[in-house]
Amino acid sequence: MKHHFILSLSVLAASGGPLLAQTAEIEPETLTVEERISEGNHIYVMDMGISGPSAIAVLNADDLSMEGNMGSGTFSQMLMSPGAESLFTGSVYFKRFTRGPIEAVIEEFDPTTLSVKREIVVSDKMAQTLTQRGALNRSADGNYLIVQNATPATSVNIVDLAAGKDLVEVPTPGCWTAYPALEGLAFTTICGDGTIVKYTVSADGTASAPGRSEPMFDADTSPIFGNAVRADGLLVYVSYAGKLLMVDDSGEVPVLSRTVDFAVDDWAPGGYNLMAYHAPSKTLFVMMHSGVSDGSHKAPAEEIWAIDLASDKVVGRSPAKGESNIAVSAGETPQLVGVDHLGGVHVYDVTLGETVSLTPGPSREGVAIFAMMIATDY
Repeated sequence: MKHHFILSLSVLAASGGPLLAQTAEIEPETLTVEERISEGNHIYVMDMGISGPSAIAVLNADDLSMEGNMGSGTFSQMLMSPGAESLFTGSVYFKRFTRGPIEAVIEEFDPTTLSVKREIVVSDKMAQTLTQRGALNRSADGNYLIVQNATPATSVNIVDLAAGKDLVEVPTPGCWTAYPALEGLAFTTICGDGTIVKYTVSADGTASAPGRSEPMFDADTSPIFGNAVRADGLLVYVSYAGKLLMVDDSGEVPVLSRTVDFAVDDWAPGGYNLMAYHAPSKTLFVMMHSGVSDGSHKAPAEEIWAIDLASDKVVGRSPAKGESNIAVSAGETPQLVGVDHLGGVHVYDVTLGETVSLTPGPSREGVAIFAMMIATDY
């Protein structure tokens, strides 16, 4: 039977029977690359990667469709300029990945064409750390970048954008993060002894003596998150227990302006870049979780709370989707955007008023492997 079947196939093949594949006319596909992303609003999601190079996914804010991506090195930081005319990354490139030399690079992207405008090779002391707001910032006048270093000894690198090179390394022993002052070339950092310190740098690279505050927190009994936000001129930090520390760093020495105890029952803040501030409405959003315990400060959000910084009152509590990082758009009708541990992106429409609420909008899963920061261009 087997021989008859093979013979039949042979006869069909020899006679040009229907088993022969027919040649079809295939129209060659023309591959194109869009010159720029679409008009409208966009969300930029930093995928730190953690096991390889970092990438930034660019999503349409209306439907979360993917519009493109930008690549950077390992452990990348991300910073969108105030007018969204440039997006900066700071990351490390490995020659052999597990051994050999490294190169730390600042890359300036055009966030509309997703192309590299330029790159600046900087000190290889750049911190290889989770993406966080305090690791890469821009001076008040926009002329310098402020970069967190760690070897693990901590210092801050000032990068002159006009000259395209490092200006000075400022030692900051025992301190972490660097937030730019509202005027001049200066930055503020938190320290393990509970103080908050301000450094001022002159144009020739001379750094001032540290302007050290009185202790504002106890790192053992009342630690704070390093990821602060700027609100109405003040730096806002939040403690693991749910207390806001409002720090005035406009003078030579930072001072504690006021504190706000807002957590109730067994609720506490949790996550990484866990706060977002909407300036027009003076609303601070904080990711919260219940069942607080030692080590739960990285727990994903069960709720997102809204705090009115004009009255220092909680004015809204909305269900969350397990976010680990959030951001809020800047317009009069804001959207809050969050990412979860599995790389899902979630958009909420914000309803403002005496009570602030979040209405779930589009979500998209699997955008990133290790999503750590969000930026918007609106």
